[in-house]
Amino acid sequence: MKKIIYLFIVLVLVSCTDQLTVEEVTEKATVQIPESNVDSLIEQETIRHNDPLLEDAVTGILQTEVEEYRKWSKAMVYVIETRTGRIKANVALERKGKKFIPYIDTYKQEQSTMETASAYLALLSSGKVTPEQVFDTGYGIYGEVRDHNWRRGGYGAISLERGLEVHSEIALTMAKERVCGGNIAEFDAQINSYLAGEPNCAMGLLTFYNAVANDGKMVKLVSEGEDNIVLQEQIANPLYIAQLQKGLAQCVSQGLMRKAGRDYVKVSANGRRIELNKRDWRLELFGYFPSDNPVYTIMVILEKSYLPASAGGLCGPILTQIIDCLVDSYGLQSMLTQEYEEVDEVIEIVDTVAVQ
Repeated sequence: MKKIIYLFIVLVLVSCTDQLTVEEVTEKATVQIPESNVDSLIEQETIRHNDPLLEDAVTGILQTEVEEYRKWSKAMVYVIETRTGRIKANVALERKGKKFIPYIDTYKQEQSTMETASAYLALLSSGKVTPEQVFDTGYGIYGEVRDHNWRRGGYGAISLERGLEVHSEIALTMAKERVCGGNIAEFDAQINSYLAGEPNCAMGLLTFYNAVANDGKMVKLVSEGEDNIVLQEQIANPLYIAQLQKGLAQCVSQGLMRKAGRDYVKVSANGRRIELNKRDWRLELFGYFPSDNPVYTIMVILEKSYLPASAGGLCGPILTQIIDCLVDSYGLQSMLTQEYEEVDEVIEIVDTVAVQ
């Protein structure tokens, strides 16, 4: 573009005078049109990070799933490039009769459901509990706290790590009491620092899980422009990040998030469910893969009516389809060589665990 403008000016000047040499015209043209002015004429386009083909594929996955299960009213997916924070896909659909329309997620309502992964990291960071520490959850009822399987007798005595895998709110509550007693303000502030300052916001949680996948380095999630913007160099001690990473991988390989797994690649994931009212539920699942060297972080959110309402059971199959899509679209097969060990044994074990 610069060369075209430059040559045009030269030709105009040549046509207006036959007394100047080409060298003189060139010199005058260079003086009259400073480089900075030419730059100002060039339109600067903002670089967008989304992949339209990937977004089309995700849209197709969601439409198929929502059509199959009519009670789902909303579905949303984000795909993040783990290291850079680039948002590669952002699809949010709301069902209106037989049509699907885009919607903007504004859910930020305070709720009491403990987000287990961030709480688990805060507990470990206190130095007062370890993943191996055992808590007796009894028959699944502890004051006002109930585990999802309390009608089936609860989990009894389990380690804190197992509590993460099976989403035992009682185990985490007991650990929380041991760490901070009745003073929970400092504990909650610690969790808040992990979630980009928005503990009940899906994007805050997605930023957190992406930081965990990124070995504790928190980057800003961006849809366009500059990427790899560091929000925190290290959200927690690398030792505790590694312990959480191990726990998230086991949530899929031998816990409630097993439907988010694939046998050709290790996946790490965890989620939560939120009761919106007596009938409607919000399910949120956050995962990344490959577990040992994450490339993409994914969030799947569904809103539906009536039970069953399981983040792992219902969002998990969508997450696996997105993983398949990413592997096929970006040719990742060569890097996905590590499989689960003793897959048959793991499946046999988790089939005895009640689904959330």
